[in-house]
Amino acid sequence: MSVKCSDIINIMEEYANSSLAEDWDNVGLMLGDENQNINKILVALDIDDKIIDEAIEKKCDMIITHHPFIFKGIKSIKASDTLGSRIIKLIKNNICVFSAHTNLDITVNGTNDTFAKLLNLQKIGNLFEKDNSSVGLGRVGELEQSIPFSELIEKVKKVLNLNKLVVSGEVDKLVKKVGICTGAGGDIDFMLQAISKGCNVYITGDIKYHNSQVANDLGLYLIDATHYASEAIIIPVICNYINSCARKLNMQVECIASTIDGQTLNII
Repeated sequence: MSVKCSDIINIMEEYANSSLAEDWDNVGLMLGDENQNINKILVALDIDDKIIDEAIEKKCDMIITHHPFIFKGIKSIKASDTLGSRIIKLIKNNICVFSAHTNLDITVNGTNDTFAKLLNLQKIGNLFEKDNSSVGLGRVGELEQSIPFSELIEKVKKVLNLNKLVVSGEVDKLVKKVGICTGAGGDIDFMLQAISKGCNVYITGDIKYHNSQVANDLGLYLIDATHYASEAIIIPVICNYINSCARKLNMQVECIASTIDGQTLNII
């Protein structure tokens, strides 16, 4: 059966309902016609010129991103502006854009659950609860057994395909309970919450120096897994989910992962 943009939106809403998104967030269809036929979907963390060119080259009718393609209000759309030129290019090539952000972080089997599973955490709970529901932002879990902090660091490198990490803590000390928040969870409130949940280690991205000082004083070890790497793990999950739904519903659509590495921060 032919697939419309609205069909893909419905599938994504079943996975990460927009009602879960934070109030300040912008999620859902960013650009395009809900009635447009969709044959091929590209999934990426963000949209930039390389991603758009990839979508055009691979004849994709839709791009799904984690980070909102349009976040703040737009007063004009001009080819001379970066965002404006991208919007114009997408419209000219009939490419729809859909974004699932904090709702994808919060939902079951979203970014945080995916990271927790990759680390093989046990007894998983929420770092923050959301409106007395069963889901929330971030996750807390236990390693199968206490291990040296250095071993956990190597495990994070492996599952996120990173060569190096910025960390804080004594590498030879044993750790067991881990707090995680994919993306930007470097605020001190997140660290204090991890401590309140009994965590030895907190893993996130965008950790600030002074916040790491506070964590150090409180005995909380830190791993900055970078914003990009901690969330790019969701790309194949989305692809597998949509392709699985398509097979079950006999929908003629293909979902592929972007091959563009969007990491902008590297430790050499």
